[in-house]
Amino acid sequence: MNRKRESYDRFAVGERIKKKRTLLGMSQDELGEKIDRATKYCSDIERGMCGMSIETMIAISKAL
Repeated sequence: MNRKRESYDRFAVGERIKKKRTLLGMSQDELGEKIDRATKYCSDIERGMCGMSIETMIAISKAL
């Protein structure tokens, strides 16, 4: 079975993460601590500069 791999818009996802984080009054440092990731990684995700694993996406979802 040959399945086409679905991708996601990293920029749109990053914008939504940033919007929710700021609505909650949370800094990138605080988010990084909650998900056990570096602040720079959180910044890169929010700017759409990198993708993330399913585990990271779930951790961010729970934190927000």
